[in-house]
Amino acid sequence: MTPTSSRRRTTPRHLLGAVASLVTLAALAACSTGGTDSATSAPAGGGDVAATSLAEADAFPVSIDHAYGSTTIEKEPQRVVTIGWSSQDAVVAFGKVPVGIEKFTGPGIEDDILPWLTETFEGATPELLTSNPDVPFEQIAALRPDVIIAVYSGITDTAYERLAEIAPTVAFPGSAWETSWQDQTTMVGAALGQPARADELVEGVGTTVAETAAAHPELQGKTITYAMNGEGGVIVFCPSDPRIELLTQIGLEPSPGTLAVCGAEDASSVSVSSELIPTLDADAFILIDVDETVYDTLLGNPLFAALPSVVDGRVVRVVGMDYAMATSAPTVLSIPYALDEFVAQLTTTLG
Repeated sequence: MTPTSSRRRTTPRHLLGAVASLVTLAALAACSTGGTDSATSAPAGGGDVAATSLAEADAFPVSIDHAYGSTTIEKEPQRVVTIGWSSQDAVVAFGKVPVGIEKFTGPGIEDDILPWLTETFEGATPELLTSNPDVPFEQIAALRPDVIIAVYSGITDTAYERLAEIAPTVAFPGSAWETSWQDQTTMVGAALGQPARADELVEGVGTTVAETAAAHPELQGKTITYAMNGEGGVIVFCPSDPRIELLTQIGLEPSPGTLAVCGAEDASSVSVSSELIPTLDADAFILIDVDETVYDTLLGNPLFAALPSVVDGRVVRVVGMDYAMATSAPTVLSIPYALDEFVAQLTTTLG
């Protein structure tokens, strides 16, 4: 066997339809609540944004608890800024176009926007931000946000305090970079006044995940190590990381080596030194290989090259930044974009 790899160039048509339907359903809600023009046709960035009424009855005011306290939002936000990897997906799924979102670059991404969002942003492109390592406070303030969504991010308490001075800010519920796709959806839904719609989205995508698990009994109970290249070794993703949580939902399990190196640490990932690589063997070794150089580089390490999963070709290579983002930061939009392809890779390796 040879390692399986996949580079996304186009989105399968049926998945594009699934993504589009999520956004369309939220936009249609505007018609039933007396909304004005759809947010997807309004200018974004620093310009004016047409007010849209998508909120459910009695949704405001709302208070949302998170790691840095509780944030109260008095009325439906119109100008939304998102920080971090995936909050923008949930905002779009609720029929809103943010005025500012994170910038993404790399193979498989055009114009610094994730491909499952490009059609939504036609004519209403948000301003692009880079919040890592430093949050661009002045740039965010200039966008005049009504709310700042950072439910899947790494903002510090100090950064949160500065952001909260600009606009009501919703941070992650527990630890940085560990918010599940379900919690992301419900928190953003609450912030935008659509809690019932959030429950529908979670139920719908959850059903898709459950049906996928039922359709692939060959994956049940198989072990995985999910890693990327690291200085002097590899970086392993832990059970609390959303990408691992999604895979456990379709029946896979973290390898014993993953459990050992992650231990009781409250972290989404851990750096593992080269000498511990032999402990990381699994039924499938999933490797983020965005530019298709990481696997070959790691083969130069004899400890990695000697792993039975490597020798037997049981390595699943995640190629392309778009595919890496879709499988690493699962959301109600990215799961439909990538799940079929990811499961097909896993089935080819483990079936």
